[in-house]
Amino acid sequence: MSTSHLRLVATVAVVALAAVTGAATGLLAAPADATFAVVAALAGFVGACITGLVPLAVVTGRLSAADQSGHAANADTAAAIDQLSNDRRSLVDTCIYVRDRATSKAIADRIGTSLEGVGVATLAPMGQRFDPTVHEAGGTTPAPDPQHDGVIAAVETLGYVDHATVVRHPIVTVYRAQGQS
Repeated sequence: MSTSHLRLVATVAVVALAAVTGAATGLLAAPADATFAVVAALAGFVGACITGLVPLAVVTGRLSAADQSGHAANADTAAAIDQLSNDRRSLVDTCIYVRDRATSKAIADRIGTSLEGVGVATLAPMGQRFDPTVHEAGGTTPAPDPQHDGVIAAVETLGYVDHATVVRHPIVTVYRAQGQS
């Protein structure tokens, strides 16, 4: 339960106690010969309710404002998450760009390890059967035997998957049997 809801519950409890106190005051204010002064008890009860409802109205108004500010906070949080997601995507794209152009194998490997550390997997489907839904054909090469037809012969450009999202499909060279184009 949130703090604002706890305040509301506490205020309602105070109003109820104030009403009971008003009724008890009316009882105690009764003349000694009467068993219960209905008018005095009723007046005390109504007075306590009115006095208790004022803080309740103030708290309820504050709750409405708090709910509205809570929605604003949720919107701010969503905007911050979107910004972080966009920033992450930009950094991942930049790392891939630099890795593709790195002249040092050690630097390219280090960037690849860092990408894997944050959930970006490298796709190098060497030896797999070509699937146009997950691979991009960059070219073909003659198959050494008919069994290799449609199998990926080489990876021209690595592909990447960021968790479950494909960032880039791998560009591959595919074996083709003699006589096919």
